[in-house]
Amino acid sequence: MTPRAVYASLLHRIFGAGSATFDVIDARSNSVIGALAHPTDFLQFKSNFEERLRRLSVAIQADTMLGKEVLATVNRIVDAGWDGAYAELCALDYFLAAPETGPGKILLDRTVCAASTLASEMGMQYANHDMSFLDLGISMDTKLLSDKTGEILNGIFSDYRAAKGIKRLLIVPSYDLDDDFEQYSANRKALLKELIDGVDTAARPDTFRSAVIPGLSYAFAWNAGVYFGEGVYSPHEHAKNHHPLLFGHAKKFSRNEPSLITFVIFPWSGEKVFPFDDSKRTFFKKLGEHFFNDYLSSGEPATKFNKKFKSAMSAGDVTKYLSGVIYLEDACITASDPKQLNIDASFIWNANAAHSLANHALEAALRHRGACDLSAFK
Repeated sequence: MTPRAVYASLLHRIFGAGSATFDVIDARSNSVIGALAHPTDFLQFKSNFEERLRRLSVAIQADTMLGKEVLATVNRIVDAGWDGAYAELCALDYFLAAPETGPGKILLDRTVCAASTLASEMGMQYANHDMSFLDLGISMDTKLLSDKTGEILNGIFSDYRAAKGIKRLLIVPSYDLDDDFEQYSANRKALLKELIDGVDTAARPDTFRSAVIPGLSYAFAWNAGVYFGEGVYSPHEHAKNHHPLLFGHAKKFSRNEPSLITFVIFPWSGEKVFPFDDSKRTFFKKLGEHFFNDYLSSGEPATKFNKKFKSAMSAGDVTKYLSGVIYLEDACITASDPKQLNIDASFIWNANAAHSLANHALEAALRHRGACDLSAFK
C-alpha cells in the first residue's frame, strides 16, 4: 500500500467511508503520511495523531457545521501544503477542546467584506478568516511558523556555493514575504542559474537583482567576519530578522474586532527554533514585541514590507490591527499519552492594539488552560 492508501484507510475508519477524496495510487509521500505508513517506527506519533483525528471527529458530530472544513483540511495532509494543513489541525484540536472556543462557538473559513479588514488597502473585495469565535468577538488565522521561500532560497545558496567552490558566504535575500512560495519552487533551477551566471566571485558584487522574480534581490557578504558562526544562535537576532513576516498576513487583520495570528511549531517542518524553553520563549516574545512596537513612530509605508498594499497606510498603523500572537508547540512526535492534546501554548498581546485583548475572556481561558503569558517572561 502507498502511504496515501494507508492514510485513506485511517480516515475511513475514523470519519467514515468515502471521507478520503485523494488518489490512493499516487506514491508521493511526506513526513506525516510517511510516518503513519512506516511498518515499525513512529509509534508515538501514530497514536497521538490518530487520537487527534478522533477528537476532531467527535467535534464534527457535536457541530455538523464544522464537517466540510475539517474534512477538507484532513485531506490536504497528502498535498504539497501538508505542513500548513497539519498546523490547522493542531490549532483546531487545541481550540475545539475548550468550551469558550469549542463546537457551537466557532465558525471556520468565514468570508467577510474586505472593507472590514486591511485587505481593502490592497484593492481586494473579500477577506477570509480561518477561525472566528463569535461569542468572543475574535477572528483568527493559523500559520505554520515557517518561511518556505527562505528555505528554498537557502537551498539555492547552498548549491551556488558548491558550484563556485565556496565554503562560506552569507547571502541575504530581500523578497516579498506575502509572495506564494510556489513561484520560487517552480523557478528554482532558473534562480540558481542566474546566480551562477550572473554573480562573478572575482568581481564580488555587493548586490544582485533577480530577473526571474521581480522584487527579489540579494546582498553578499564577501569579507571576513560576516559569515555565520556554526552552532551560534540568538533568539533576539532570530526575532529581529523574522518579525516582518507578520506584515505578510496583514490582509487578515480586522478593523472591527481583535485579530490574532496563531503560529504552530511542528518539528518536522517550519522554523528551526532552538530547543531550549528559555530561547524559544525569548524568540516568541521578541517576535511579537518587534512587530507591535518598532514601527509606531516610523513613517515607513506598509508597502515597504508587503508590496500588495496599494494605499499610503503606514507600517505603524498596520501593526495596531494585530491584537496578539498565540504560539502552539505540537508535541505529537514524542508525547507518550495520546489522550492528552500534547500542545504547549503561549501568547503575547499587542499593548498598542486598536482592539485590545488585555483582560479579555480569551485571555482568561488561555490562562485557565496553562498557557504561558509571554509578557511576564523575562
